[in-house]
Amino acid sequence: MTRKLIIISVLIGMLTAVFAQEKESTDVSRFYGGVRVGFTASQISGDDLTGFHKVGAHAGGFVNHAIVPSGRLKLQLELDFTMKGSHSHTPKNVIADNFYSLTLGYMEVPLMLVWTAGKWQLWGQKFNFELEIGPAFGVHVFTREREANGLIVGRPPFRWYEFSGLAGISLMVADHHSVNFRFENSIIPVRIPTWVYDRVVYKQFNTLLTFSYCYQF
Repeated sequence: MTRKLIIISVLIGMLTAVFAQEKESTDVSRFYGGVRVGFTASQISGDDLTGFHKVGAHAGGFVNHAIVPSGRLKLQLELDFTMKGSHSHTPKNVIADNFYSLTLGYMEVPLMLVWTAGKWQLWGQKFNFELEIGPAFGVHVFTREREANGLIVGRPPFRWYEFSGLAGISLMVADHHSVNFRFENSIIPVRIPTWVYDRVVYKQFNTLLTFSYCYQF
């Protein structure tokens, strides 16, 4: 836990320092900062469940900087809190003994390459269509795993870290407001379910859909 707190504190400090540079800079090549908030729909492989039935929260901050003179290509650094996991899908009015719910919390640092694929003006407003791709490093901060009889204990813990890949699209309005959709998947397993004996042991990976609203200062 101490290691996780140290890493998270360092990441927050780095992002704070970049925000401070953004505020002090006045030239056209300065950093731009913003915040994002939204929700996630997730699943995890290797639990015999399918579908993005687990809903969670997503929030964070970001800074970006143009890396080409036209401004169409940007590098964006983020610090996000993201909820992931899995949930059994049970129809209404049905009591199921196979109920399962897994809630995971991560502090993530995505490093995104953002390309403005299109620009246009409509009704006096500027619109930008953006594509993004990049890796993310995450620190696992909590787990809550439940079944029909209550909390599940004694299973191997999840890795304290996660490496994942992200890809997404955004629609920005008036250089400040945007809506964003992302797909994210773990690159390395987050846990190996060694307690399973009646089938091949599958490695577990997080798969995530994120829908968020972003505001750039």
